Amino acid sequence: MAIRKRLGDILLDQGLINEEQLADALDAQRRTGEKLGEAVVNLGYVSAEQIADTLSDHLRIPRADLSRRYVQGDAMDVVPDDMLESNEILPVERTRDTLTLAMVDPLNIVIIDDLQRVTGLYIQPVIATKKEIRDARTRSTNFSSTARRVVSEYDTGEDDEAAKEQSARDEVEEYVGDAPGVKLGSLILTQAARANASDIHLEPREGELRVRYRVDGLLQDVMTVPRKFMADVSSRIKIMANLDITERRRPQDGRIKSDLDGVKVDMRISTLPTVYGEKIVARLLNSTQEVTGVESFGFSEDSVDKIKRMLRQSRGMILVTGPTGSGKTTTLYGFLQRLNSPEQNIITIEDPVEYELTGINQVPVNAKVGLTFSTGLRTVLRQDPDIIMVGEIRDHETAEIGVRSALTGHLVLSTLHTNSSAATVARLLDMGVEPYLLSSTLIGVIAQRLVRTICADCKEQVTLDDPLMERFIRGLGMKVPEYVYQGKGCPTCKDTGYKGRAAVEEVMLITRPLRDAINQGANEEVLEEMAVTGGMRTLARRALDQMIAGRTTASEVIRTVYSVEDEEAMSDE
Repeated sequence: MAIRKRLGDILLDQGLINEEQLADALDAQRRTGEKLGEAVVNLGYVSAEQIADTLSDHLRIPRADLSRRYVQGDAMDVVPDDMLESNEILPVERTRDTLTLAMVDPLNIVIIDDLQRVTGLYIQPVIATKKEIRDARTRSTNFSSTARRVVSEYDTGEDDEAAKEQSARDEVEEYVGDAPGVKLGSLILTQAARANASDIHLEPREGELRVRYRVDGLLQDVMTVPRKFMADVSSRIKIMANLDITERRRPQDGRIKSDLDGVKVDMRISTLPTVYGEKIVARLLNSTQEVTGVESFGFSEDSVDKIKRMLRQSRGMILVTGPTGSGKTTTLYGFLQRLNSPEQNIITIEDPVEYELTGINQVPVNAKVGLTFSTGLRTVLRQDPDIIMVGEIRDHETAEIGVRSALTGHLVLSTLHTNSSAATVARLLDMGVEPYLLSSTLIGVIAQRLVRTICADCKEQVTLDDPLMERFIRGLGMKVPEYVYQGKGCPTCKDTGYKGRAAVEEVMLITRPLRDAINQGANEEVLEEMAVTGGMRTLARRALDQMIAGRTTASEVIRTVYSVEDEEAMSDE
């Protein structure tokens, strides 16, 4: 009869709670209607994991380790979606006649009987917590399979795309309301949010629509949509972005604000006509994500100290540089967060405004009405600003106005697309900025990259046997490590070996010797050598530090910071 023992008694026997705590939990259960296990956890007496472990020992039912186990797609497919939604269960594995089922309450005979009747399989329960089931289900949702079910539900075998091309806007909108494009479009967006994707690419090809997500900086194939549904999916997203769905010959830009899986997501939509139809790219921005401070960037301690010294200046120019997607805007927002105070008038000019910052005046660029970075900057100077953030310096005019703004007593923050801190100085000089103006105003330059970090759940030590990496390390005067690390792939990282990204940086603080060198027109190589002599650690060295510390891999270092110049330097040795 031990199997019928009540949960409260089991927890008492194991010493996890006392009589008084059990009485509190029972009282909470009566008031709220929640289960006893939930009441005990919500009161903070035990954790959900402790309850699951205890039940596993007492009932002799296996404890599921969902974090390190794959959930098979065919196991998910045999259970109806409504049963998954309404019960705390997750199909884990299917054999010929058995379905292993993770359950919070493995004694719920009603669910087990219902599933055995629906699936025709013997149900083998294993124990897991509600959070473990929810997280595993989010990771393991068979997106392609779900999409195929949506397509097959509406697939009539007829390709009516030509007829829809002739429809007026209101007719198309009415049609799309009941089309599979509604479900597929929503499914694509929701899954992207679950995968922490930064971008969605919908790429028309001959006979199909290719869907890709950019996750941790790299594009991944997700699924293909049959040709007959391409127009539906595209129209659905364009309607959500308030774009003209009857216009397919010109590029369009729009915006979607939506709630995906309880997270408010702001999406920038861009369309581009191609040979086979419109390519649509959506950039996902998490509107609820907090802007972090300088200390949270992951920069080294000495870099953070240099940046704080820069931000203490009341006038001058601070620049952040790197390729697209290297986190430049996030870094600038962190700077603004630190500088933001009631005593400061802070104005930004951005294309577009990615995150809304309380207490800061943010101006979106609008080329259609003539509001560019340069024209906006001129207007901002008449608004009595203390601090100005220009999203990007793209031309001589913006660079010139920015430098002169810094010279006349404003603190100016901006970005450029260059490969290093020293290259930023050379780029501004090439744009036509006078050396004496640049040397007088530039406070410092931060160059950065984002490297993928190794998944902690499948991290392993391996021998470094890459000749290119060994030469690269020796070329920088560093000792080649005997071992490095990599991820072998697991459910947590979806077999990629990586989970998340970290910043690597080089911070060039403009000292008096560097100012003199800039004023004399020194080239990029001279400036970098002087900065390194003065204590700057280059991007390559920072990335190698991350590799040796076991945070990223050798291949990721090569992908992000290795360059043609490095190859040429090694060839010269």
